[in-house]
Amino acid sequence: MKRTAAIVCLSALLVTAGCTDSKSGSGKPDPNNETQASAALVKSFAAAWVKAWAPNGKPDEAAALTDAPTTFGPRLDGVDTALVAQSVTVTPQGDPKCSDSNTCTQDLAVEAILRGIGTMKWTSSATAVKTGGTWKIKASGDTIYPGLSDANYLKRVRTAPNRASILDRTGKPLTTNRPVVIVGVASGNVATAATYAALQQKLQVDGAKLRTRATTAPAGQFIDAITIRAEDWDKLRPTMGKLPGLLTMGGTQSLPESANFARSVIGTMRTATAETLKNAGPTASSADLVGTTGLQYSFQQQLAGTPGGTVTLRDGKTKMAIKEVFNQQGKPGTVVKTTLDTNLQRYAEAALATSKLPASLVAVQASTGQILAAANGPTATSYNRAFQGQYAPGSTFKIVTSAALLGTGMTANSPMPCTNTINVFGKTFKNYDGLAAYGTGTMEKAFINSCNTAFISQNGRLPADGMTKAAAMFGFGQDLKLSIPAYGGKVPAPKDVVAESASMIGQGTVTASPLQMAMVAGAVKNGTALKPVLVPGKDANGPVASALPAATTNALRAMMRANVQGGTASVLKGVGANGAKTGTAEVVSNGKVITNGWMVGYRGDVAFAVIVEGGASGSKAAGPILNNFLGRFK
Repeated sequence: MKRTAAIVCLSALLVTAGCTDSKSGSGKPDPNNETQASAALVKSFAAAWVKAWAPNGKPDEAAALTDAPTTFGPRLDGVDTALVAQSVTVTPQGDPKCSDSNTCTQDLAVEAILRGIGTMKWTSSATAVKTGGTWKIKASGDTIYPGLSDANYLKRVRTAPNRASILDRTGKPLTTNRPVVIVGVASGNVATAATYAALQQKLQVDGAKLRTRATTAPAGQFIDAITIRAEDWDKLRPTMGKLPGLLTMGGTQSLPESANFARSVIGTMRTATAETLKNAGPTASSADLVGTTGLQYSFQQQLAGTPGGTVTLRDGKTKMAIKEVFNQQGKPGTVVKTTLDTNLQRYAEAALATSKLPASLVAVQASTGQILAAANGPTATSYNRAFQGQYAPGSTFKIVTSAALLGTGMTANSPMPCTNTINVFGKTFKNYDGLAAYGTGTMEKAFINSCNTAFISQNGRLPADGMTKAAAMFGFGQDLKLSIPAYGGKVPAPKDVVAESASMIGQGTVTASPLQMAMVAGAVKNGTALKPVLVPGKDANGPVASALPAATTNALRAMMRANVQGGTASVLKGVGANGAKTGTAEVVSNGKVITNGWMVGYRGDVAFAVIVEGGASGSKAAGPILNNFLGRFK
């Protein structure tokens, strides 16, 4: 055995970087120097192993460096598959230990990231042997994992903890882990046209897309289509259970009390996609059910916790575990407490169920800005138009317009004429809801009758940015920084007097969400506009602007109260509303002008807003919904 003279290599890295004896100056390992040659081979093998276990990696390069490529390649690939390795680092340790001039062994420190679990570490050993003048890695299972042989194999088991609940403001669970059934089909051409048709008709699954997924997938796979509640599947089982190729799997999923309950806020869960898997974090698996919208998406990692897992060395014949070689304990998720009130959420959804048109209702606590209920109806939807909808607020925005005019020195008793129409530089504005001109009146009368022309007649009192500044007092234009996406409204500075006039009646470029308009009503009740809060401790809270002038607050409260007592919001008089404002906004939909019906207001410390898409007017469309909602609680 040849010994290295003159120079002692301090590490394998120095050896493979070109550490040589005094007789070699080429910088390349000397094939006749067993230490150098084996170290260089082990280094190359380690790099090839890393490539083999990379995403879409192949074992060919690593196998070619062994003395039995045809058997070692599949073995290395098989361990990768068994561990579900996402990646690996393989680092040669120390210097090779050579028993003779033809055999050297060197340790390998291995760190494999097991997808969906974490990092598993071990030390294996690579033996380099010289045969026929060529150095090769001995194709042994020990090279991959100590003790691995033809008679055994590695098996991993991943265990995901139960998903934590989303809670209401009192700590009551809004979601719990409930039994579900994952409905799908067998890969290939097992499912028939009747199977896909039934899935599309009964469960609204896109049959064509599912068929494509099934026919292009490898044989023997389960192609998931949809996850439904176990009780819903029990109803469908008699007619769908025996369809050719249809398969089901049982499981649990974090779900609210019903499919519609707070769906757009709580959110939904689906089998992970590339996008949602990235959001779910490094320990998530592509087979996991993860949050796709709402709070389930925003707090995915907190709710899901950390999975655990084990890897055991098992007997190839008996399949029994020989020993456990890796164990990582999972960590349960932690709950997310919201400001939602379970009862008010139920009442909101029950009220929206009475509508034949798409509608949204938001209720907030005026004194804190905390969101008590947010519902979209009359059918279940994941699109949260209550928070994200960008609508012209129509005459509900006259709350802001009144505040702007009150800021110029006007009062609720200041005269404002109501005419049938008003012309502003060639643009004719009219009144809605069949309101007839009544001539001379006050701001309060214009407010409770929702006279557009009366408010527009005062546009000369406001500076060019008057409406924008007034809107800012109510929080418009702010980034709400809520836990889930929400729109805080926008009131751009008008480009001319015509645009300013349109903004005074909540039209033109003025947009708001139902959430923002509920916050406007809350600001009148509270005296200061607040930031909305859905998840305390996560969402920003507190004032969004300085307090409204006391005179302005008092005047707005009085006008909103008068509107309930004898104005367009009188539909709420019987349910004790303290103040309200209706609104009808013209919008263009599919090339046609339609109206959306609005109503905002407050009762006690609960401020609210409702929009009905395509509603004839605020009083006729939104009024009955709010009457139903407020009539359900005191």
